[in-house]
Amino acid sequence: MMLYNDFIESNVRIFPLWGATAGACDCGNPDCEAVYKHPRAANWQHSPEWSEDQIEAMEESGQFDTGYGVLVYGLLVIDVDERNGGAASYAKLVENVPHVASAGLIVRTGSGGESKHLYFRLPEDAALVQSHVDYPGIDFKSSGYVVGPGSLHASGNRYEVLHGDPSDIDQAPAALVDMLRKPERHRASVNGSMVDVSNGDLRNMLDCIPNTGSTDYEQWIRIGMALHLVTSGDEEGYQLWEEWSAKGDKHNPGMMPKKWHSFGKSANPVTFGTLAHYAEDAGWVAPVEFTSDIHWEDPEPEGTPSLSTEGVDLLRPPGFVGQLAAWINKRNRHPRQNLAVAAALATISSVAGMRYVDPLDGITPNLFLFGVSGSATGKESILKSHQELLKAAGVSPAVHGGLKSEQEIYRNLVRHQAALYVIDELGETFAKIMSARARGGSAPYLEGIVGALLSIYSKANSHALITGDLKEEVTKALRAELASVTKQVDSNPTEAMEARQTNLIRQIDGIDNGLENPYLCLFGLTTPERFDKLMDADMAANGFMGRSLIFRELEDNPKSKNRKDCAKPHVPDAMAATLRNLYAPGYSETGDRVERIGNVVEIPTRPDAEAMLDEIEYAFWEMAEGVKERSNLTPIPRRGYEQVAKISMTLAIPEGLRTVEHVRWAYAMVLRDVDEKMKLAMSNSTENKEDALIGKILGLVTKDHGETLGRIRNKCRDYRKEDVDKCVERLEEAGKLSKVENKPKRGRPSIKFFAR
Repeated sequence: MMLYNDFIESNVRIFPLWGATAGACDCGNPDCEAVYKHPRAANWQHSPEWSEDQIEAMEESGQFDTGYGVLVYGLLVIDVDERNGGAASYAKLVENVPHVASAGLIVRTGSGGESKHLYFRLPEDAALVQSHVDYPGIDFKSSGYVVGPGSLHASGNRYEVLHGDPSDIDQAPAALVDMLRKPERHRASVNGSMVDVSNGDLRNMLDCIPNTGSTDYEQWIRIGMALHLVTSGDEEGYQLWEEWSAKGDKHNPGMMPKKWHSFGKSANPVTFGTLAHYAEDAGWVAPVEFTSDIHWEDPEPEGTPSLSTEGVDLLRPPGFVGQLAAWINKRNRHPRQNLAVAAALATISSVAGMRYVDPLDGITPNLFLFGVSGSATGKESILKSHQELLKAAGVSPAVHGGLKSEQEIYRNLVRHQAALYVIDELGETFAKIMSARARGGSAPYLEGIVGALLSIYSKANSHALITGDLKEEVTKALRAELASVTKQVDSNPTEAMEARQTNLIRQIDGIDNGLENPYLCLFGLTTPERFDKLMDADMAANGFMGRSLIFRELEDNPKSKNRKDCAKPHVPDAMAATLRNLYAPGYSETGDRVERIGNVVEIPTRPDAEAMLDEIEYAFWEMAEGVKERSNLTPIPRRGYEQVAKISMTLAIPEGLRTVEHVRWAYAMVLRDVDEKMKLAMSNSTENKEDALIGKILGLVTKDHGETLGRIRNKCRDYRKEDVDKCVERLEEAGKLSKVENKPKRGRPSIKFFAR
């Protein structure tokens, strides 16, 4: 019996494994040596906490038919291998540490005999050896994964539970942990792999990182946060930061302990990987023993595409953005996880975007995000949570709830450097614009809104030119504000007011160049009935929506969560503190202008992540080459790379370092977005009804979300029933749809169609 749901309920992460056909792994590599043990996902290390809907979708598509892996994170699994002397070693281990035999979960492995897995809980920061000279044939696994009970083995046997279940897994015996613990080592994660570092390693890294008067405040803080995380905030970690800080002018003996203590209270998104990047960038090279205990169980077979996105969970972004998405979704009575992800991205983009830039491509993380969900399904709760996060960050004065005119957009950007739009029923606004365009008359006035949005979108790191009349109006407003600020500086000078005075003078002197660094973000929601009609080929390829990212909820009748599972807590203090620090270090709410506070901060990119971005740019170019042979939708994939760069940068801002994990998630998300736009544009085609029906049907399903034939017919009511049925049949024959029998726990079985 498979126990993956029991592991999930016990807060242990799992992931599906490839099966086998005629003794060969179904991964497609005929030489794969990990038969029945090969993870389906290339990034299995980042397996998330799957939702019930995701598990159900994976079950329906057969991903758990032969087995699953159990992520060994926060666990210690004693792996006894009888073939290599493990049985005798186990008897010796039990004699020396009797509590080992009382493991809460014991599983006989597929190889049979005395081979088995014994499961224990483990502190996540425990740095342990994997093997011990006194116990040959036993692996003490505190990283990587093991095959879960109930799974098939290449021998034909299954992994069989001998005792207990996942809920019975207890803490590992202290004597065992002490025996395996590495002296003076801390466990940390780099790109999903576990590494064990000593205080000496940390000191050597800090010795390489320069700390002078020119050291960026952001870097100084991030190094402190990384040290606090790695050392669990202990005294030796503090001393390392204290000694390194004393070399530069950021050091303040009276404030250092308070800063260190505050790191433990924040939703610390900075990891050891950020510290390692700063050290490597300064010339530090890790010693060989530094990574001697990284275990690469069942490596990916040769030929696995480096751009594989299989296993990427688009409902759970990495890092702090994922924490925001989880908080937003928890507050909603109806699961709207795609919209929660959109709101989380919009939050970081709006709060932090003015201060950060990507030095690789010179882009900023301003985003247009479009959420699509049925009426009465919880959209309003998503918007409310997003607004609360913006308020907690201190940027509420720059938040606006609607688009009235081109002039108003520019006026908003005069009052504040940022204009942050949070709009319910955004589709209504664009429907009016398109209707006016068709009728003429007021169309130029309304179309000015779209023109302003598109123009300002690309000017966040430069200047936005304005008309002569508006220039006079802006100059007058700036001079009036300068007079007020100058009066305050003369009577009670403060650093903030003097900086504001300097900024105003610079803006007035440079007004002929336009508005300086205008930062515009937009997050809006609408219904599919309104949105789908708007997305014609022109809008998808060239209009505002072509530059937007689409987040669609396909389930239009979501089941309500229990009230106790959707509490309405305020923004947690740690989360609010992190958001305020991303907007402005040392921020205090004064009601001043929302603008860039502090220096521009560059987000560095790890070399492997940069190489992946280069591959992605080429992949989208190839995609555009294929599209241009068939349609005029080439701009859709051509914008793909920029969107990946923006999203991956947005994900990386809290941590301060862009990694492969950020890039891979962003790539998966943009691939979905491009596919969505292509299908919508096709479904609204007036030239080819067959293509339009194909696009409509393919837009209703994904690999994880299936629909019955009846539901497909209902959503394609503009077409004859027999034409819909024929089209579904042809798509199935062409391999575009797969038919899966759905056997729910309650209710009647049904046949659902999924995208392949």
